[in-house]
Amino acid sequence: MNFSLLFLLIIIPCFAFDKDFTTINNQVPLEFNQLFDSLKLEIKTPAEKIRMVGLCKDLNDNIGNLKKDQIFMLMKTEVIKGVLEHKFSKLRQFDVNTMLISRLEQDYDSKKKYLNSFSRWIWLSIIAELNYRKKMGIITSSTLNPNLFEGQKRNDALRFERYLTYMNPWIDKMDSLDASAFNKLSKEVSWSILERINDRSQLFKRYASTATDENKTAIFNIPQKLLELTPEEVKEMQKDETPLTLSEQSKKIKVEATEEMDKVTPLDMSTVSDDLSQELEKKIQSSKKTE
Repeated sequence: MNFSLLFLLIIIPCFAFDKDFTTINNQVPLEFNQLFDSLKLEIKTPAEKIRMVGLCKDLNDNIGNLKKDQIFMLMKTEVIKGVLEHKFSKLRQFDVNTMLISRLEQDYDSKKKYLNSFSRWIWLSIIAELNYRKKMGIITSSTLNPNLFEGQKRNDALRFERYLTYMNPWIDKMDSLDASAFNKLSKEVSWSILERINDRSQLFKRYASTATDENKTAIFNIPQKLLELTPEEVKEMQKDETPLTLSEQSKKIKVEATEEMDKVTPLDMSTVSDDLSQELEKKIQSSKKTE
């Protein structure tokens, strides 16, 4: 048996962390938990696993002393902002109306079993926001046009039109990508968000001493074996770029997809819609100040 094969036989079981490497649920918000579980599911190489463990260890070290509400606020805000601020190269033109909502809901029903939980969270958040505007009477069977309304309803429609600056790129991808491609996109966004939270955590550790508790709390459960890899093991794993096959990825999605997210419908996501609206409002107000 050659060295490479022997090494893989030793190291792969060591890195089978799917069940042991977890968030501690009462320490993180729902949307971050979905991101974490989905990123583990989509990871394809040992190098990515090392990267994820390292980032999570840093977060344990940097914000483990923060109060629970501070950890929740940091993670929730950065997840929503990370999604809204993701840069897309192209955007198709489409009408925002009730027909679009119906199409997205039907499309979601056909794709949801293949979407990871963070992809589902993005889908359901956007659909919930659109349904909320439909309930307000702003989204109708006609193309959105704030000038058709008067008074406060016109102001609400104008505000929503500005929201769409951040939502339309995602709606476009929801409408045009298959489940596999959308999972790939959400994985890219997840890495960006995790890196950004880690950057922010370093600032919190340095400057937010007044928000800390005396006792350090673990945000992630990281098995000790993942923290004790030798430099040689890490180096070899960083060179291993062998991806999982499509059948392996499909099997993992079916086995590990959460039952909780399967039961959620777009109309159940009002809390997420509220969070999205609040963050959108902050971004709109911020952009006004810079004009």
